[in-house]
Amino acid sequence: MIAGNVEVGEKMIREKRMQSILDKVVRNIQADTDILDIEGNVVASSDKSRIGSHNPYIKDNAAAQKEDKFIFAGRTYMKFQTNIDDSYYLSMRGTNKAVRNYCLLIIALIELYMKSTTQRMDREDIVCASMLGQISDLEFQEAIRTYNIEVTTPRCVFAIKTEGKEAAQIHEMMLNLFPKHMQDFLLLIDSQTIGLVKTIIDDTDDEELIQLGAAIENTILSEASIKSYIGIGKIKNSIYEIRDSYREALKAINIGMTYETNNRVYLYEILLLERFLSEVPTNISEKYYKHIFNEDFQKTLTDEMMITIEKFFENNLNLSETSRQLYIHRNTLVYRLDKIQKVLGLDLRNFHDAVTFKIMMMLERQNREC
Repeated sequence: MIAGNVEVGEKMIREKRMQSILDKVVRNIQADTDILDIEGNVVASSDKSRIGSHNPYIKDNAAAQKEDKFIFAGRTYMKFQTNIDDSYYLSMRGTNKAVRNYCLLIIALIELYMKSTTQRMDREDIVCASMLGQISDLEFQEAIRTYNIEVTTPRCVFAIKTEGKEAAQIHEMMLNLFPKHMQDFLLLIDSQTIGLVKTIIDDTDDEELIQLGAAIENTILSEASIKSYIGIGKIKNSIYEIRDSYREALKAINIGMTYETNNRVYLYEILLLERFLSEVPTNISEKYYKHIFNEDFQKTLTDEMMITIEKFFENNLNLSETSRQLYIHRNTLVYRLDKIQKVLGLDLRNFHDAVTFKIMMMLERQNREC
């Protein structure tokens, strides 16, 4: 999953740079120009309203894909590569010699630009590229010196994931909270992911990190009406380690969404049990949780019973506080716990049995997600 995010992030930054080139060139030559990927999707354009549109001819015409240049529907198409693996098509309205020369010129500019990426990137792009592993450590060191970025300042990464493709909208909104001139780095990773490389002051504890994550999540929800999930990586004392913090933040989201379904902010550091259980092979976890979660228990586990159990655990097995919060008599709660004990053989008032039940529940949830 991390590798997929890296690839998408690289593609997004690459296409952002191509759009920057088009913006500069078409301002002078007034040419109707698109850049399409090999699927036929417009990824950059002189007319930004066309970005995201689709040209089925590119993908469906195998003969055209084998040609470096061709003409279709009054437009000239030229194929080019930004690296060994990724090909694109430059498309410009017109078919005469001048149009062909313009195409060659823009492609040459793109290739030159891509060869000197770190020289053309701003400080946010540099940090993002390093975090995604798409520039070398040597290039990153040179860029750090160029932009006077402090190396040993403690930082951690907040990964913000959306269910839809609203990351650009959230990124724009969050620039008001974390402006570019500050010490933090707010990064648009892909259409669903934002990275916040947060500078950490002395004595910041886990609770404060969770509170900041919750504040960000609440702000996104209240101001943009967008549901998001936030993972927080471990604090690193060197900017060269932020890639690890980013991976931890992504893993915190993946694990947290499986085991902590009532939350949307997940701190990697405290998900120790969840990280351990996520590494238990499916066949082994299934063997154990099915031993407890048998057919009789499935009948007992109503929505009301599930709410009772979760609230009992939230209150650290405290009968009085749980019954108070559920607005039920203490004897009613005892009756429900006795019923579970009768079916499972586990008394949730006993710490050992409660831990066993909690782990089995987490394993069952893990297998259900898989």
